[in-house]
Amino acid sequence: MKYNIFVSGVQEELKIERITVKNLVIENPLLKDYFKVFLFEDLSAKGKSFKKVYIDEVRKCNVYIGILGNINTETLIRARFQH
Repeated sequence: MKYNIFVSGVQEELKIERITVKNLVIENPLLKDYFKVFLFEDLSAKGKSFKKVYIDEVRKCNVYIGILGNINTETLIRARFQH
């Protein structure tokens, strides 16, 4: 059984950091056998609202990693719910 990891962070500012976390897991011989990483940008738009897809994927995850950069709280809240 693989555990689902949802990696989240402000879309543009933290893209490199999210990809780094994903690569760390999928390139590690031990971690890749136990974890599957979900990045929102890996998902193609299928006619669903971004907010619904995001919430559905968070509900399915076993581990949620939120990457916070040098931003204020108001910016973070707006980024999460702009779609």
